[in-house]
Amino acid sequence: MKLLTLLLLALPLAWAETSFEAKWTKAVRPDVDGTLSFHEEGIRFQPEKETRPVLEWSFENVQHLDRVSPTELAIQSYSDSMARLGRDRWYRFVLLNGTLSDELYQKVVARIGKPATDRVVSEPPGTELAIPAKQVRLFKGSQGTLYFTPQWIMYSTEAPGESRKWRLDRDVAAVWSSDPYRFEVHALGGSESFVRRPSVYRFSLKRPLDSVFYTELKMKLYRLRGTR
Repeated sequence: MKLLTLLLLALPLAWAETSFEAKWTKAVRPDVDGTLSFHEEGIRFQPEKETRPVLEWSFENVQHLDRVSPTELAIQSYSDSMARLGRDRWYRFVLLNGTLSDELYQKVVARIGKPATDRVVSEPPGTELAIPAKQVRLFKGSQGTLYFTPQWIMYSTEAPGESRKWRLDRDVAAVWSSDPYRFEVHALGGSESFVRRPSVYRFSLKRPLDSVFYTELKMKLYRLRGTR
């Protein structure tokens, strides 16, 4: 009996469903209130009005997940959007109670098993290198800090929606530096182009990037790509 109890305790517990009151936000049509839940098999949105259809995706059918903020997320499906000339359709939600925690977000992304976008960033523990930087964009950049840890590259800024968090073995296709004051992250993301390309994030560094650190980072990425 004691052995059976120990065996039962050793079994992994089923993933308890986590639900939030949420709003499905639309660009043109009225928003839809309902319940957004994460469960063992995927993600479900149950509209408040029973006449509306339920939205549901298995983890396999989620193409990309974007945590815009602790209370906002977007799901890229594999469904065509006729209004957007056949591009894959995005569904955007705002949580009305609670937040999408780091623990839950990482758990969901792990089940999806694909690159993801995370815009919720703070200074991480285990930082190997931190460099003040400006993200260079076509019209308006942002000021922040690049953090490097053994598993992540992170860009933290106060500019809304501009922070990013890339896991080296999942989200980063490559890094590039043309000189000690320039750095690029080529990230695998929710590209909507017919020809999929990594998104390129360019940074102007306020302190030089150590050449030895940069070389070791590139070698680490080469090794990780070989194990994908």
